[in-house]
Amino acid sequence: MIKPLRKRHFQAWSLLALLIPVGIIASYISIRKPSSDKLLQPATVKELPFVFREIEKDNYLILIRRNENASQYQLQWINKTVLTVPTATIFKAPLHSTDISEGELIGRIEARGNYQFAIDSSFNKGDFKLIVYDFIHKQIIDTIKF
Repeated sequence: MIKPLRKRHFQAWSLLALLIPVGIIASYISIRKPSSDKLLQPATVKELPFVFREIEKDNYLILIRRNENASQYQLQWINKTVLTVPTATIFKAPLHSTDISEGELIGRIEARGNYQFAIDSSFNKGDFKLIVYDFIHKQIIDTIKF
């Protein structure tokens, strides 16, 4: 090897001797932490004490609960049997509504379980209906009038 080639060779290896450890450290730092198992559904909260309204169907029981001074309301959905759809959403809609576009999303329920959703005081009036909607197949499963 001639002298200028040896000099270039030394420079290249010196540069690599610095860049390789820096690259290893940078790639180690950039590793993302594994995501924890987070549910899309909020954790189950304590039931409010007073049942304000109750509707019982073959497959489920719907309770509207409130606290002592009627400042908080809660919708409790209890599946008696396993739903035929794996996931469904509950919408609150006006009585004249025929689809979910005019509705307000309350929450998501799955095939089995007991679910509580915090709701507002507009459930105090009886001028609404609940629509159970299957968002996978994009169809209304059931309509519950209050």
